[in-house]
Amino acid sequence: ISYFPDGKQMVSASGDKTVRLWDLEAGKEIEEARVVREQEVRAVAVSRDGRWVITAGGNPFRVGPGELKACEVDTGIVKTFDGHSRQITCIDISLDSKQLASGSSDGTARIWSLDTGEPVAGPFEHVGWIGAVRFSQDSKKLAEPKMIYEFDSSTLETVGTPFVGHTHFVTGLALSIGCTLLASASFDDTIKLWAFESRQ
Repeated sequence: ISYFPDGKQMVSASGDKTVRLWDLEAGKEIEEARVVREQEVRAVAVSRDGRWVITAGGNPFRVGPGELKACEVDTGIVKTFDGHSRQITCIDISLDSKQLASGSSDGTARIWSLDTGEPVAGPFEHVGWIGAVRFSQDSKKLAEPKMIYEFDSSTLETVGTPFVGHTHFVTGLALSIGCTLLASASFDDTIKLWAFESRQ
C-alpha cells in the first residue's frame, strides 16, 4: 500500500492483478478508480507530490518481462517502462518525485525519469533477484541488496564498502532523515540497523 500526501486516500496492489484506490475517511474503496493490470502487481508507490502512482509486478513463475507502469493522477496518462526481462520486485520514488528506481528478479536495478519514461542509470547487475531499492533523501544515493551497496545515482559508481551481514536476500530498506542510519530486513529472519557511514 501507499498513501497520498494529503492522507485522505491510499492505493493498494495485489497478486490478483488489481490496483485499488481507497477513501480513508469513508473507509471504502473508490470502485470506479479500480485498475486491472495484465500481470500480478507486487509493488505500488505514490510520489511525494501526489502526481504519480507507480505499479510494478509480473509473474514469478513465467520467463518474460515484468510490468512497470506510472499513471499521472491528474491526466490519467499511463507510461510503461520497458527494460527488465523478468518480474519487477521492488520500486522507490526519489524525494523530488522526478526519478523511479526499480529492482527485478532479472538481477538488475534501474533508475528512470518519470517525466520522460526513459532510463537514466543502470542497469546495476547482481546475481539473483533484487528485493529492495531505496533512494536517499537527496536522491544521490541508491541502496540495494544480499550485500547492500550504496550507489551514486548520477555516476553509477559504488560508494564506499558494502553493508555485509545478511545471509539471505534483503527484502526491505529504510533510510533515516539525513542518511545517518539504514534499516534492513531480510529473508534470513533478521532486521539490522546500520550506521550509514561506518557500515557497522
